[in-house]
Amino acid sequence: MRTYQAQVALEERADHAEGPLWDDVRGELLWVDLDAGLVRRATWDALRLSVVETFALGEAVGAVVPCADPTDGWVVASEFGFARLGTDGSLRKLAEPERGRNARMNDGAADPHGRFWAGSMARDRSPGAASLYCLDGTSAVRVLADVTISNGLAWRNPDEFFYIDTPTQRVDLVHAGGRRERAFAIDPALGAPDGMTIDAEGALWVALWNGSAVVRFSPRGEVLARVEVAATQVSSCCFGGPDLTTLFITTSQEGFTPERAAAEPHAGKVFAVGTGVAGLPADRYRPGEGGVS
Repeated sequence: MRTYQAQVALEERADHAEGPLWDDVRGELLWVDLDAGLVRRATWDALRLSVVETFALGEAVGAVVPCADPTDGWVVASEFGFARLGTDGSLRKLAEPERGRNARMNDGAADPHGRFWAGSMARDRSPGAASLYCLDGTSAVRVLADVTISNGLAWRNPDEFFYIDTPTQRVDLVHAGGRRERAFAIDPALGAPDGMTIDAEGALWVALWNGSAVVRFSPRGEVLARVEVAATQVSSCCFGGPDLTTLFITTSQEGFTPERAAAEPHAGKVFAVGTGVAGLPADRYRPGEGGVS
């Protein structure tokens, strides 16, 4: 098993950095600071990230994806659903399926058809109280119910994706129409599965909350490599950089006491590591090009 050591790519600490995504059109990294309601944009020079813009949404934000046309801005998993974030920082609500419930949106990603998928979690983490939704235009369809903490998504092909509901301690495979089956379990000793990404060889890189690592798994769950991270709460990861071989990793200091924050000075920072393995370009949001089958 190969072992990597991630390095700090941005000294600034977030409360809960999440949802990294490499925008290959703009050549920049996107990510969010979830409860702070921030969307960040940064360029990368192979050593450090340089923040070029921060959007303050005024509400929680779980994920961000770029629109196919860069002039259209981005789509975000906003506090209660989905919204369009303009290049001027304006926020236009599209659908809010979780409004009125004790829940908020969490992780998400676009699929090869151009739709935006994002899930939710109950604020009290009640089992089975959340859902996974698919947005196409202004219609958000519930695809999975009885979810607890909806997290990572990674497409195996245009109609099948790997999916994490964190407390299940596994990665599932979801087929067209919402049929769901277990792909593989993750040993709790490694940490809790959170966000993830897929590489060009079909292997999954899973961020491990309370595990201080990202682990590369085969589609059958074999451990192939491990990235050590100098932060306990590792939230998500993505491939980026000009050749898509740099793994960017977000971390969190959510729930930390001042003492723990001082003891983990890198928690909440964004990390990076060269892997020698290529990722895949992130899919972009193209509204109205296909419904959920």
